[in-house]
Formats: sequence, structure tokens, C-alpha cells
Amino acid sequence: MRTFKASRLFLIFIFLFLNLSLAQKTFKIASLAPNWTNITAAVGATNDLVAVTRYCIFPDSIPRLVEEGKLQSIGGFADLNIQKVRDLKPDLILTCTGLQTKFRDMFRKEGFNVIHMEESSLAEVYEKIQELGSFINKAHNAELLVNEIKSNLESASSKYKNEQKKSVYYEINYFYKCAPGKNSYITELIKAVGGEPIFCDRPGIAPKVTWDEVIKANPDVILIPIWENAGGPFFEGDKVGWGTTTPYEIAHRIGAENVNAVKNGKVRYINSAKTKQAGPQIPTAADLFGKTIHAQGDLELLKIDKVPENMETTFSQLFIFFPLYNYACSKFYNSSPTIN
Repeated sequence: MRTFKASRLFLIFIFLFLNLSLAQKTFKIASLAPNWTNITAAVGATNDLVAVTRYCIFPDSIPRLVEEGKLQSIGGFADLNIQKVRDLKPDLILTCTGLQTKFRDMFRKEGFNVIHMEESSLAEVYEKIQELGSFINKAHNAELLVNEIKSNLESASSKYKNEQKKSVYYEINYFYKCAPGKNSYITELIKAVGGEPIFCDRPGIAPKVTWDEVIKANPDVILIPIWENAGGPFFEGDKVGWGTTTPYEIAHRIGAENVNAVKNGKVRYINSAKTKQAGPQIPTAADLFGKTIHAQGDLELLKIDKVPENMETTFSQLFIFFPLYNYACSKFYNSSPTIN
């Protein structure tokens, strides 16, 4: 009997020891995308990060850790330092969207663990957050994060439930024209706040479109993504398609004078750093889409003919022209970094 009790106590001790060891295990995570870095931090695994890109700015602590040399910078979203990632020997690599599928496939072939997110839907985003949580033994934290995002998204959406529907053209790239499609979580966010993306019935995350099709669709609002020092537009040379464009360029396209968004001065920038973050920033992105889509238009906006160097400049220009929008958004834009 005494031997049985001793054996039982020994098994309990082993069980508790193993669980404690798993709970305390640290992982070396290389995040190749800004949203993944934010997600990793939000589930309580900031200390597990060993590498991030220069576009990883959320939460605020990430750029500071890079500056202090506590986190390795491995380049940008597409121009990664592959060898640096290899040398770090991460337990897990996080990749995102079709632009990084080549990295996903390469690292998997080399034997690395990789979790890839396509950003094809909100459901997929939630699933990937939970997959990360399971892998790094933070499943409970991941579940809490998903529930928090859902709750905050619902709150953001409720602000615009009585707004009149607006058709929206979100021009992801001004040269290789594309817009959020049927398989993009961005489409879901725009719809959640009273917008109707004009090409949302097309399969894919960012299906190609033409300007003639935009004219025919006649959107009420045109959105232009912007981030700090984006530059552009470039229509020739090595940088063709890089950066972003201007309301002036859009307003002077052939046939633009027939588009409602142009006629009513509703061609405006939207912060790409906040709207292209499939993770904890989802409710913030939805609220920003809502504010921007339903803001009053002003023809003065169409005079902006140079891409602002930073977001502060951008919105100080815009707010001169519609103070009501300034009042509604001022706290929002001053609450966190505005770079991507």
C-alpha cells in the first residue's frame, strides 16, 4: 500500500513538473510580418520574439526593443535578410499573404516550423491566432485575444449601423490596380461599417481591376493607402508601382470627372499601418474605415498633388478642410504610432 502511494505521488510530481516546464518553455520566434508581431505580443510572447521586420511597429515596445538591440531587424516585408533568419535558428517562423508564400515554402523545405496567414477572412485570422497560441503553449491567451477582437469589432461596427451605405473603391495599388476581393478580411471590415467594396464579388484577396471598371462602378468613396515616407507615384523606371498616389492624380485620370467620389471630394488617404494589420488592430481598422468612409467630402482634397512624408502631415492637411472629421478622429490618430 505504501509503495502504491509513493508511486502515485511520484507520478503526480512528474505530471506537475512536465506541465510547469511546458508553461515556462520559451520559443524563438521570427516574425516576418507586422500583424504577426502584434499578435505574438498580444498573446504574451514578446520575450519569445528574436526577429522582426522594419515595418513591425505595434505594440510600441517593438521598435524600442529593436533600437536597444534586444530584437534583430531582418529587413522589410519582401526584402528579407534570409540568412539572418537562418542564423537565428528560430523554433517558429511567421509569414503572411501571397507575397511571402515563397518564404513559407522555402523555410518549410529547410525544416523550419512555419505558420502562414493568407488574410483571406476574419475566420482565418482568428484560426491562425489560435494556431500560434497552441504552438507556443499560450492557447488560453490566444482564445482571450480572439474574443476581445470580436467584441471590439462588434462595438466599432455598431457606431455605423444607421449610416447610409456607401460604395467604396479601395485602390490597393495605383499602378497594378487591385482592390479587396471576396477572399479578403478587408472586405469584411468595410462592410461591417456601412461600406460596400465595389469589387467584393470577385474571387481572391486582391483581384485586378481597371480604371474603366471603376468609372463604370461609380463609387461614392475612393480610398488611398498611405504610410510614412511612402513616396510615389511612380509610373516608369525601377520604382514603377512603388509607394502610393495622390488625390490629384486620381482626380485627373481620364473619366474621373464622372465618378461620384471625385465630384463630391471623397477621395482620401487612409492609414495603411492600421488598416492592413490582421490581428489586434482589426477593431481599430474597422473604426478608421467607418470614420473615413462616412466623413464629409471636400473638393479641396483633390488639390493634394504630393504624397505627404508622414501621417501627421497628411491628416493635418485633411483636417483643415473638414473640421468635423478632425474632431471625430483627433484622439484616434494621436493614440498610437502612425508608421508603416
